[in-house]
Amino acid sequence: MPAVSKAQQRFMGMVYATKKGEMTNPSPEVAKAAASIKKKDAKDFASTKHKKLPEKVVSKEETKYDRYDSEKKKFAKADKKMKFGKFYDKAKEAKNKLRPGEVKRYDKTLGKYVSNKD
Repeated sequence: MPAVSKAQQRFMGMVYATKKGEMTNPSPEVAKAAASIKKKDAKDFASTKHKKLPEKVVSKEETKYDRYDSEKKKFAKADKKMKFGKFYDKAKEAKNKLRPGEVKRYDKTLGKYVSNKD
């Protein structure tokens, strides 16, 4: 897998050097990464070319609200089905149906149709 930034490529270069035994006294971060990654994977990251790579990639931290919003969007259609079942379209039509004895007329001052029952 190639590195996504120059900083990551440099860091993985240090990790790879530590894995090979060329680097003495690595920092704690480098030593920890070297212990948790394979030598081949470190080499793949370290061998990435610098051309067209950003200096550093800043990741967006996800808040609990972002996760909630994405789940809400994901399940919105299913929630509608659960709320109205297979009769969702009929329930929608029922809102626009006239009640017995009801007449709607257009009111020019309000600019909309008004019911005589309201």
